[in-house]
Amino acid sequence: MTEITNYKDILSKIIKYKKQFIIILLIAFVISCTISLLLPKQYKSTVVLFPARHFSVSKLIIEQNFGNQEDYMQLGDEDDAEKLIQVLNSDVLKLRVAEHLNLYKRWKIKDTTFAYHYLKLKWEEMVSIKRTEFNSVKIEAHDYTANNAAQLANTINDFCDTIKFEMTRQVAKEALNIVEKEFNHTIKMMGELEDSLQALRKLGVLDYKKEVEAYTKSLGKAIEKGNKPAIAEFEKRLEVLKIYGGNYLAVEENLKKYRFKYPVLKAHYDEALVNYNENLPFKFTVEKAKPNEYKARPKRFLIVGFSMIATFILTLLMYIIKDRFFPNAQ
Repeated sequence: MTEITNYKDILSKIIKYKKQFIIILLIAFVISCTISLLLPKQYKSTVVLFPARHFSVSKLIIEQNFGNQEDYMQLGDEDDAEKLIQVLNSDVLKLRVAEHLNLYKRWKIKDTTFAYHYLKLKWEEMVSIKRTEFNSVKIEAHDYTANNAAQLANTINDFCDTIKFEMTRQVAKEALNIVEKEFNHTIKMMGELEDSLQALRKLGVLDYKKEVEAYTKSLGKAIEKGNKPAIAEFEKRLEVLKIYGGNYLAVEENLKKYRFKYPVLKAHYDEALVNYNENLPFKFTVEKAKPNEYKARPKRFLIVGFSMIATFILTLLMYIIKDRFFPNAQ
């Protein structure tokens, strides 16, 4: 009963002030129509992407790990999609696209201290990036001409790989510097140790272990025969080995370590170099944006409709308040 009474009260208010309602609604209709007609047309273009799996180039292509490599042609999962969205929503990408397309001029953003702030607000209005139910990512771009909307969407798509490459390249550069430093140090040490061995060879130490064994046997035979010149010669050679043999063994052992280390570092260096210079796409582009001449915004009927509904409700509330609290007011 209370609800029926309330409906009757509302209806009675509308009937009582029907002339005022008609006048106010007509004014609201004219104003909303004028505003909707003055709003500039906006066109929409869409790019659809699928995320790619995120792995280093060397791990996928260079590294010889048969049967265990990840498939770089495989579509990414939900985590990969979220990473892609983060890059697409990054401020770095927004600034790069804004500078490339001169969006400040296109969107009439004044060159003030707050230009970047207004750019971000306008970007939120004109660009929408979201993940779909099929784990793809949709870029929807609006602009004041169909060609500009398509250009904006495709440019965002194009710069995505560039931003990701530059971001990962900083890490790849540091890794390359570390590996390159160690690799060059290994080559340098191998050269120095080779030079040391060459110097020891000139002093008469060609192969310490074999020479000690051979000279010792020969010295024993010379002693048995009483060959004094031979005994003196072999004792002289053994003395040289005694003086320089320790150095020879130390240098030879170090050289073996660096020779064993060299191919491992060479492989890591090649991988780091590939990761620094090359880049796999961050996504698969399913559908590039095309100019669509059908206007996407503003929805003039919706603007006028919502304006009329809002005006009607506010007018009704105004007269309900008037009759309840100011019944004698004209």
